[in-house]
Amino acid sequence: MPSPQECRYHAEECLKLASETKEIYAKMALIELANEFRAMAEYLERETRRPAQATRRPASARRARS
Repeated sequence: MPSPQECRYHAEECLKLASETKEIYAKMALIELANEFRAMAEYLERETRRPAQATRRPASARRARS
């Protein structure tokens, strides 16, 4: 799995290539790919900040069995 920094680097590379090409469809695809890389970076950052999910059952599930 890439790091958020790697994703941001690839996004910048896509934007650089998009600015260098004259082909409109290539430019649009590269810009969209850059947006995907940025979204992935944000997702990875959120996931690393999120506390680990507890593996315990909810209290309501424990009471139902009692």
